[in-house]
Amino acid sequence: MLQDEPLTVPQVCAMLGIHKTTAYKMIKSGDLEAFHVGTHQRGIRILRSTVESYKKSHRIKPAILL
Repeated sequence: MLQDEPLTVPQVCAMLGIHKTTAYKMIKSGDLEAFHVGTHQRGIRILRSTVESYKKSHRIKPAILL
């Protein structure tokens, strides 16, 4: 598995547990950096490293119990 492997939107959705509409909104807003391959909407790709960085930066930290 390559670190910078280009992933499709459905693959990213499976990794993040989100709906494809949410993924497209995240791409449009700039939360997920993506690029086009070809001219169709299906040609959108997101690098695996981008998804991993997103997951790390949005990880919920465990609460400290007193």
